[in-house]
Amino acid sequence: MAITYTFLTDDTMKLEMAPQLNGLEKVITRVRYNYVGVDENGNEGTFNGATPMPAPNAEGYKPFEELTAEDIVSWLEATADKTHMQERIAKQIEAIVTPKYVSIDAPWAPAKTVVEPAREPEV
Repeated sequence: MAITYTFLTDDTMKLEMAPQLNGLEKVITRVRYNYVGVDENGNEGTFNGATPMPAPNAEGYKPFEELTAEDIVSWLEATADKTHMQERIAKQIEAIVTPKYVSIDAPWAPAKTVVEPAREPEV
């Protein structure tokens, strides 16, 4: 089963920052996000994550106002535990493809009567 994984950069991604850290301003300290996997049949699983960001050094620091979604995703790609997240998403998709828990009435339960709605006579 081939699954394509993506960090969503929509309004579900939330940045948390330290106003001042190591002489730098507005330093991103944690990112909350949704990591989504979709298989070739459109079955989808989602991992809701929160990953702490390592403290930047002065030469690697990018001012908050200049950050892009691609910057944040590249940090997550390097920092987040993608193996764990992908395993969880694969299990969600597997549960859709091959469910283990489908509700069904017991064989001794009384049969349910299906009542068809009244139809207007054709004129």
